[in-house]
Amino acid sequence: MPSWVLNELLKMKTMGELNDKQEHYVNNISNSTKHLLGIINDMLDLVKVESGENLPLSIESFHISDAIDETLIFVQGKAVHKNIVIKKELDPELDIISADKIRFKQILLKLLDNAVKFSKPQGGIILITVQKSGEIAQFSICDTGIGIQEEEMGKLFSLFYQADSGISRNYGGMGVGLAIIKQLVEQHKGRLWVESKYGEGSTFTFTIPLVKNKEEIK
Repeated sequence: MPSWVLNELLKMKTMGELNDKQEHYVNNISNSTKHLLGIINDMLDLVKVESGENLPLSIESFHISDAIDETLIFVQGKAVHKNIVIKKELDPELDIISADKIRFKQILLKLLDNAVKFSKPQGGIILITVQKSGEIAQFSICDTGIGIQEEEMGKLFSLFYQADSGISRNYGGMGVGLAIIKQLVEQHKGRLWVESKYGEGSTFTFTIPLVKNKEEIK
């Protein structure tokens, strides 16, 4: 049995209750494993981005609400631990989109993970907004975190960029994730941008055109 599977079973307490010390170790292992997996996935995508290749897409139709809920599973625990409340506002007129579901969740997860990561010590709120604008599906992740300085805004989507050494040291990360998801959004014929006020929070928004079949994205 792979060690990560055993760790998840321990975390789910299928093998019995854990004491505080054991639970602390299991959570550390789980977080470290997910962090390492994220770095590996980013690096694999980065090789393609640097070589000028498009990242592979597999287009399918899926329910937006299901994809969001499936993604939230990966950040909900960290959000609760940091006293962050995650809210959703979904447009009832927008239920299904055609996109690469795995890549869509990768985009969403990166933005949500950043919103949790760059929260304030006292916690805060993350709002996921989904709305239909003509033939466009628009997704926004708004947080009440530390925000971004104005002079850094234009550099966020550059490969290996970190806002400053202090942020890199305190919050971690390689600075490649946003560049990769920007490419993923653009491969879906969409757009990604950010609005932020330093010290008050940020809103990352991306769009995906509402298409009838996968040929419209290629």
